[in-house]
Amino acid sequence: MLTSLGPWAVPFLFVVLCVVFSIAAPDTFATTTNVRVLIIGQATILLLSIAIVIPLRAGDFDLSVSAVMVLSGCVLGYLTAHGVSAIVACLLALLIGPVMGLLNGLLVVRIGIDSFIATLGTLTVLVGLASLISGGALMTTVPTELLDFTRMSFLDLTMAVWIGWGIALLVYYVFEWTPTGRYLLFIGNSAEAARLAGLRVNTYRQGVYVVSGTLSALAGILAAGSLGSIDPTASGAYLLPPITAAFLGASAIKLGRFNVVGTLVAIYLVAVGVTGLQMLGFDSWIADVFNGAFLIFAVGLTIFLRRPSSK
Repeated sequence: MLTSLGPWAVPFLFVVLCVVFSIAAPDTFATTTNVRVLIIGQATILLLSIAIVIPLRAGDFDLSVSAVMVLSGCVLGYLTAHGVSAIVACLLALLIGPVMGLLNGLLVVRIGIDSFIATLGTLTVLVGLASLISGGALMTTVPTELLDFTRMSFLDLTMAVWIGWGIALLVYYVFEWTPTGRYLLFIGNSAEAARLAGLRVNTYRQGVYVVSGTLSALAGILAAGSLGSIDPTASGAYLLPPITAAFLGASAIKLGRFNVVGTLVAIYLVAVGVTGLQMLGFDSWIADVFNGAFLIFAVGLTIFLRRPSSK
């Protein structure tokens, strides 16, 4: 069954879950309000997922995305609390992203530390810095202008959603229709072969970390505006969902290839699964179980679906 569906197995599962939960909980799940809340609730995960997919496309990990997000939000709150204007505070908070991207790129590309180890290390450091800046307390000093902007709505969806979708569309265009997207794919498949072909492999790998960090910092600013606060201890809760979406997305649409459309499908698939189960009476722990199980499922499904073509 799954083999015959191939790259459409994950979208098919998404449709199945929507139908099942709509039948099981028609008064709560199958409503426009629930769909709206579900989409808005994934705005931050969407940006972080794209931030993770970009380095993965080039064969590298960036596990620091959630910590960059939280630190940016905490810096924003700290600057606002000390009288810095909204625009300057947002720009300085956003600047954390490319700076951390440059640092991650230096550790991974220039020094040669494994990307998983390097970004796991920076994640831990950034978690500590966020706790230092916030004093370990919830940061609630968010600029009023940012609150007003992020809570503006169009077609009943907030600006954070539209910004996330717009960035996803831009990255999709780069991946699928530009030489840069093809080069990243080439590098991800074989960095050495790409280097022998004349590509500036180190420059591209360094660049994806800068873009990833910038998107993560933007996610932190938008999350602070959407929620009205930022929790300095929240990086752990925002790490597994985007990783799951990225790997599950590689099992969809373009099989075995990290892609934007598959990632979007995966984000909302996991969100539908968690929301549906919670509406059926499961407690909040189901989110962690569901994300972990789907991460294992994603990797296993990719291997399974690719097996026939490798014979």
